Amino acid sequence: MEMRFLFLFCSLTLLFMVASGEAVVDNRMRWSRKEMVEMAGYGELKLSSVLLTASLISSSSDPIPGATIGIKCHTGFRSRSKWIKAVTNELGQFFIDLPSHLHAIPDLEKSCSIKPLSVPNPYRCSLKIHRGIKLVSSSDGFRVYTAGNITLHKTPCK
Repeated sequence: MEMRFLFLFCSLTLLFMVASGEAVVDNRMRWSRKEMVEMAGYGELKLSSVLLTASLISSSSDPIPGATIGIKCHTGFRSRSKWIKAVTNELGQFFIDLPSHLHAIPDLEKSCSIKPLSVPNPYRCSLKIHRGIKLVSSSDGFRVYTAGNITLHKTPCK
């Protein structure tokens, strides 16, 4: 009988300590947010960067500034990925820093494609271009991909 009482007493005491947090968390073992982020390996500390670049030019090799370019990456899940967009500068170039949730896609070159989404009037009818990307540089967690020069032609709309 005494053994049952002792077991019941110890069980209730342990249950009370767990419920009050005394048995689980010791005040000396509390970590700051910064320490937790570093231990988990993510958060404010950026572990890798993936930069995508290309140029949008006309058939006469003139840059096309002010065009909206998008990249879409298929993650392998059923949910559709969203377009990540950038606008070309005065030299027709654009740069996209891919969000970190896309960095770990296996074979990024086959999973992502670039497409002009919005271009100036003379080129509006040549928006059916999809271009793949190619790895050009990789070092110390920093990768650079390019789609090269994307050429648009002035074609009349049908």
